[in-house]
Amino acid sequence: MKPERESCLVEVLDRLLEKGAVLSADLIISVAGIPLIGLNLRAALASMETMLKYGIMEDWDRSSRESAQREELPLAEDEEVLFRAFGYLQSQGALSSWLPGVWHLTSKRLILWRRSPCEVVFEVPLREICLLEADESEGCSELDLIYSGGSARIRLTETEELRVALDRVLRLRAENYNDLMTTDA
Repeated sequence: MKPERESCLVEVLDRLLEKGAVLSADLIISVAGIPLIGLNLRAALASMETMLKYGIMEDWDRSSRESAQREELPLAEDEEVLFRAFGYLQSQGALSSWLPGVWHLTSKRLILWRRSPCEVVFEVPLREICLLEADESEGCSELDLIYSGGSARIRLTETEELRVALDRVLRLRAENYNDLMTTDA
């Protein structure tokens, strides 16, 4: 193999990604001739296509493809998403922190969904929601959600939109319930 002089950065990057490069380094730190720390570094740099061609990062590729296939929010057959917005849930416990995710208001429940890892962080059926009130005391919009199993604090930029959508859904559910009760009587 003869060294070649590349004429531009784009060609260098193209060759690096197409062919790849492996860097290897061994470092030993010693004091007074006594080895104290050993460091062995191996790094491979190439495009994902090249890496997979040589059998590198196959496990990562497989797991990322599997998670991409199941990254949709699991909904019941007759459930539909009515409102969606990025936001946070304040975790309960000894250390309080904000858990990020996408809030989904569906026809049956309020859900905080995270794509990575694919999981439902929080959910409450609509029939259990008692109260959703705004708390703007700290200078940012937060909602206190009171439900039959407890309470939660929600933070998102579209707080008013969530309140309106939730009020509309709860009102429709109450009207449907009242209609059912009057037709049964």
